[in-house]
Amino acid sequence: MAESVNVKSLDALQEFRSALIQFIDKAKRATSTAESEVYSVQAFVSKTQFMYWRSEIRKSEEKLSQAKSELYRASISQPDNPRGPTDQIKLVQKRQAEIKHAHQQLARTQHWARILEHQNHEYRSAMAPLAASLDGDLQKTVVKIDNAIASIELYLADKVQVSKEPDPSQGAASIARKGSDRKEVNHEHDDSQGATDEGN
Repeated sequence: MAESVNVKSLDALQEFRSALIQFIDKAKRATSTAESEVYSVQAFVSKTQFMYWRSEIRKSEEKLSQAKSELYRASISQPDNPRGPTDQIKLVQKRQAEIKHAHQQLARTQHWARILEHQNHEYRSAMAPLAASLDGDLQKTVVKIDNAIASIELYLADKVQVSKEPDPSQGAASIARKGSDRKEVNHEHDDSQGATDEGN
């Protein structure tokens, strides 16, 4: 007795293939977006912010120099003023505080830049297996599914073709029946001929 395969899941296999391809595409785009965001943050802190606070320190130092010059001129122009150049002194102190703040922010920026660089390295290491799977194992899985679908389709096409071919055993039985019918006709003809001879 010939064995048969009950194929009912070809559509499900094709749907799974389509869903897997969509997952690979979305996962690749998501990981690429995440990597871009991580890089942007790191670049903003380590480059943009670093350069900003370096520039702020330089500007604050120039302003401090100007404030000291104004203080010096005020001291010379008002030597007998008991209060002294109060406004100029406050301005110098303000510029000094600005420089101190800018240096503190620069130090914090460098601190966080080092932390982000370390975290970014760990992130890339953790994401490497997923990236390798998306470009390697899952792509191979899609190819295997394609091969399975092609094999099943060939099997189904061959099965349909075989079912349309005539059964050789049925043909032999038909020929045998025709031969038997001919013998019966000949036998009846011989009997009738014998009866005619006896009558004569």
